[in-house]
Amino acid sequence: MTCTDDIGDAGTAEATECGCGRGCPPHSPAAPEPERRGPHGPVMTGDVVDGESVLGFGYEPPPQGTPPGARYDRLLAESDLGSASPPLRPVPAARPPAPGDDRLPHHRLPKTAVVPAARRSRCLPAAVRDLLADGSAPWATVVEPVARRVRAAGHELWLTGGASRELLSEHGREAVRDLDLTGTAPAGRYAELAREALEEDGESYELRTRVSPDSLVCTVYDVGLSTALLEYRGLGQEGFGFPATGTDLAADSRQRDFTVNSILYDFERHLVIDPSGRGLSDLAVPGRALTPANRSSDPLIRSELVLRAVKFLVRWEAEGPVDTRELCAWTAEFPDDLAGAVRERGDTAWQRLCALHHECLGTVQAERQSAAARSLGPGVERLFEALLGSRA
Repeated sequence: MTCTDDIGDAGTAEATECGCGRGCPPHSPAAPEPERRGPHGPVMTGDVVDGESVLGFGYEPPPQGTPPGARYDRLLAESDLGSASPPLRPVPAARPPAPGDDRLPHHRLPKTAVVPAARRSRCLPAAVRDLLADGSAPWATVVEPVARRVRAAGHELWLTGGASRELLSEHGREAVRDLDLTGTAPAGRYAELAREALEEDGESYELRTRVSPDSLVCTVYDVGLSTALLEYRGLGQEGFGFPATGTDLAADSRQRDFTVNSILYDFERHLVIDPSGRGLSDLAVPGRALTPANRSSDPLIRSELVLRAVKFLVRWEAEGPVDTRELCAWTAEFPDDLAGAVRERGDTAWQRLCALHHECLGTVQAERQSAAARSLGPGVERLFEALLGSRA
């Protein structure tokens, strides 16, 4: 673990008092030697296999009725960039003996991107432990055994999404709606490890794992429930014509929607990881700054991002104004007929966008959606007119 003592922005100021009543200890500036990857650990981005540099992992869906597993993961090399489908190349069970980068993923970032949690807030580690152990939460019985199994296999695992963002904003457990994880394990390998952990804990009859081939989201679910107990997706990796994951934290942050959603929490070492270099400072802005991390020109990705932007603007409106200056500067470049550009991609793309609209804003009044969309410019306003018209 690397302790960084030279972080000077307002988002990483050390707290001087325990505010939760648990008597949380203050941050200790001790700096142990950085950990290194084991010689027989899993393959990661940058390793060399059969003379090619590894970029990440794809996934080949198994036959119907077959549980997901590591044998369906596919190794992606630089020669696969731009391919329309994953190669048949399997992922080796262990990294090759060839020379490579022995650093863990978070050690490959600038030191200022890795903040000891207790330096951010001395109560943060205890808040995260309470979140994971909350007996009333759907993930209570699964996150600990799954995390233990994944880490024993040599993979890294982090909290991502709303859990990291809301706890860092000191909004408390009630603001965390679900638990999302990310890490270095390929989709099939993670699902396999999760299934092994559940079987070891005697939960195999009630709980299952699945991998969505369209997104590589791995879900632990109860066959009797419609909602996920725990969701995982490996770190994002772009450059392929199919879903792919990798082990590069900086590459992952560039595929997130907003910088405040690119912050990760290492709940083993209790580190806050800010790969974009902007997440913590944007979170510290009064009302938060909604800064786009992924500035794609793809009309579908743009539309999906502004749907999430409106979701957050509506959700956070009671807290005061949100800083959208950079977001508005970007959305000002959008074409007036963004909906038309998505429809030109075919019915599947439009239906995907409509499904996301329902997921993000299905219970929000149309007037509130329209007002938030209007603040982001005419292209976004017209997109919402089309989406709300489809819903009607």
